[in-house]
Amino acid sequence: MSFMQEILRHNKPVWDACIATSFIQGLKNGKLPIEDFKNYMIQDSIYLKHYARVYGKAIYHAATLREIQLYYSMLDFVTDTESAMRLNYLEQFGITDDEIELISPLPENQDYIAFLFEIAERGNSLEILISVLPCMLSYSYIFRNLVKEPESRKSGYWDFIQDYADPLYADNCRTWCDFTDQKCKNLSVEEKKRLGSIFERASYLELAFWNMTYQGELV
Repeated sequence: MSFMQEILRHNKPVWDACIATSFIQGLKNGKLPIEDFKNYMIQDSIYLKHYARVYGKAIYHAATLREIQLYYSMLDFVTDTESAMRLNYLEQFGITDDEIELISPLPENQDYIAFLFEIAERGNSLEILISVLPCMLSYSYIFRNLVKEPESRKSGYWDFIQDYADPLYADNCRTWCDFTDQKCKNLSVEEKKRLGSIFERASYLELAFWNMTYQGELV
């Protein structure tokens, strides 16, 4: 079993817990209150701005051109593919990015952002890579599972579900995992354990994010 296969196996229960949250189940059955979805989109927009900044650190500390290209491919998904979908929803809600700049992150969101910045400030390229992967990989896992449920096809959030279940996105996730395996193949057991702890912490922060967005917080 490869390093990433082991990490994914270990964190699958956390991601399954994400699927079981009221928010994700509400997306699946279409019963999620639109205000909760709006709140999610706002908080996610705040998060993604800072998440993209972490890639700047990752690119700065990248050791090879291939690594730089990998980060660009991940960043491209965040700032192009995902951003287009996000901006479309925000437009429907009548919210602009300028208005979002004035909104503070909720505590769970701030905790996640602070964690990523703490890792980025250390300047360890492997730690940065491992810290940003759970966001990308967990979304692919969660929504590929949701898209298999017949109920989700009847949901008013089907377009949102389908976007993250895109096979091309899953292919990109496999590429990122393969690259990570290559980077980590000569690490000691202790180093792999340390990276695994970072990945697990980020996965639990993802779970906290999904629970946060169902609280109906006002903006």
